[in-house]
Amino acid sequence: MPAAVPSTTNLHLLSRNPIFTAAKTVWGYEIQATSSLAAGLAQNPEQANVGAAVIAGDFIGLNTILARNKKILLSYTRDQLQKQIPYAFPAQSSAILVNPDFQSDPDLLPALRQMATDGHTIALEWDAGTAPSAAIMDLAAVICLSAPDMAEDFAKTVKAAKTVIARNVTSREELEHLQSLGISLFQGRFFKTAEIIPGKKLSSHQNSRLQILRVIEAKSPDLDHLAQTIQADVTLSYRLLAYLNSPTFGFMRKIDSIRQAITLLGWTNVRNWLRAVLLADITQGEEQTELLHLSLWRGKFLEQTVAGHDYWDFKPDEMFLLGMFSLLDAILGISMADALAFLPLNDAQKKALRGESTTEYMPLMTLMLAFEDQDEDKLGRILQDLNLGQETMRRVHRESGAWASSLLEVGQGA
Repeated sequence: MPAAVPSTTNLHLLSRNPIFTAAKTVWGYEIQATSSLAAGLAQNPEQANVGAAVIAGDFIGLNTILARNKKILLSYTRDQLQKQIPYAFPAQSSAILVNPDFQSDPDLLPALRQMATDGHTIALEWDAGTAPSAAIMDLAAVICLSAPDMAEDFAKTVKAAKTVIARNVTSREELEHLQSLGISLFQGRFFKTAEIIPGKKLSSHQNSRLQILRVIEAKSPDLDHLAQTIQADVTLSYRLLAYLNSPTFGFMRKIDSIRQAITLLGWTNVRNWLRAVLLADITQGEEQTELLHLSLWRGKFLEQTVAGHDYWDFKPDEMFLLGMFSLLDAILGISMADALAFLPLNDAQKKALRGESTTEYMPLMTLMLAFEDQDEDKLGRILQDLNLGQETMRRVHRESGAWASSLLEVGQGA
């Protein structure tokens, strides 16, 4: 059970941004930044180098994306495109993002044409002030708009049928407007907003998972009672024991009881596994799976931020819970007030999850959201106000995302 991301010389982190269809399925992921866990290696390659960086390293979470047959949207330098570096990826997963600077380069045309012929998706980063050559425009299957307000002009300018990705979509209403303009793929915070279904009742399965979650989050857990609770759930106990008896751990003797598992691994590690599995079990659809990934990412980020800076009087574990539960309303499709009824949280934590600005947790919650929105100006101001180092916090954010990816792989693969 990985309690944290392991540190090895060629293990890398990636920052992935899901791309949704209007039907809330995941079309693919844009990989926007990478870094190495090895000390002394370059961090955060230029955007154009992200593609080659991903190919060169062993990335946490990448195999899961490939196994699900999702597109991976990556940028490359001009030289890398000419050398056809994207062939390192399976064609069905490869979406090649071509920078505006290269979109009128006739020398790139043969390489792009060959890759398109062999099944790679050619995508153009749209710049209203830079017209791509007609030949490269013909090859492009996908156009990427950096902001929704570019959509009206794009629809008037480009008459050819193209699949269009609109980034930074902030609401479902904005998504519906973009859809009316013929745009079919979307990125942005819109999917984090709870879509409340009036009168919705949770299923008995969701209720049972939330009840177990309530038990494992007790402040002073009775490990014997917890072991009995988990053991009583046949599916859950089977998955945990099957995972622990896999070659991943290599225990010399077979683990045949939940109490034994807790003793050998420690309650913290078992609880982390259970958190991921229980929340994964109540998700329904790919949008909720992405919300779960982001929830665990948030939890780890807040936990590690507090653990690394001792001038907040917050406990790391309570900050993990805040992040992990911050999207529970969106995952379940019920109001946060209803969701909070299932959670063993104090009044201050519940206020923070309801978005009340008076809570002492708000500065860290605001920092978390600034990272997600990729608002560099706002992020810089908040980090300065909180006296936090930019590079340190960027690294904590990336490592937290990698931890969430690795934990979900464990939970779904067990």
